[in-house]
Amino acid sequence: MSYFVTVTFDINYAQMSPHGNNVYSKITDALDKIYYYKIVSGKNKRTLRLPSNTYVAEFDDASEHQTEVVESVKLELKRIFDRFSVSGKYFISTGRSWAWKVGSF
Repeated sequence: MSYFVTVTFDINYAQMSPHGNNVYSKITDALDKIYYYKIVSGKNKRTLRLPSNTYVAEFDDASEHQTEVVESVKLELKRIFDRFSVSGKYFISTGRSWAWKVGSF
């Protein structure tokens, strides 16, 4: 099955991490390596940038339940947070049928 996953997070006291505020770019690089991106492509193949600290992935997974996908993503994110010695709040959303919109006001 194909799933669309959205991940967003805030880091507690990023400047206190061993990497300072640069930890955000290190986390972005780590997520990029496991196919979570800060861009989406629209119907007309136009690339659209997502808001800060928002990442998306589309992948095939044999899981029958979306909760399994969310749990797997949570574990990936936890490993990354642990690697860079940070903590914080996260939000993970996934679905098999989806629609999305990117814009600004």
